[in-house]
Amino acid sequence: MVPISAIGLMAWGLISPRSDTERTGDCGYYTDPTRSGWDFHRRACTDPDAVLIITSAWSTRKCATGDMDFSRDRRKNTSEPIKYLCTHLNAKVGECVNDPGNVYAHLHRLRKVPCGAGVFEVDTRVEANDPKVCDAARKQFRETASVTHTSPAVSFCLRKI
Repeated sequence: MVPISAIGLMAWGLISPRSDTERTGDCGYYTDPTRSGWDFHRRACTDPDAVLIITSAWSTRKCATGDMDFSRDRRKNTSEPIKYLCTHLNAKVGECVNDPGNVYAHLHRLRKVPCGAGVFEVDTRVEANDPKVCDAARKQFRETASVTHTSPAVSFCLRKI
């Protein structure tokens, strides 16, 4: 009876098995860590919900220093090494996100959203680690946010609508 109950709970999403099935290049989003831990929900990279792309999947190698704020780590138990799931923002110019500041412990809140008042629109995307990516936009827009990743290098400037 207990195994059947566990299967039923897994089917309803009340508990979820821990796995390392994510792969480099997968896209998706994180879910609320209070529910079942930092689960990554995969979506096609073109899916409107695919706000993140995995750049390195569950490796014992740490994510690049500039990429840690968009990444997760975990250890299944204290006798195992820490593993890292490194992710970057997955967005094109013209797409919007709710708040590019939803990183670290709040990363599960980061989502692509319809463009409108109060959200951030990707104004610029460059394939380089460019800390000055928002310099031009800051002269034109009241509020901007820069997101830079180092491995692979890509930078975004988002402007608040």
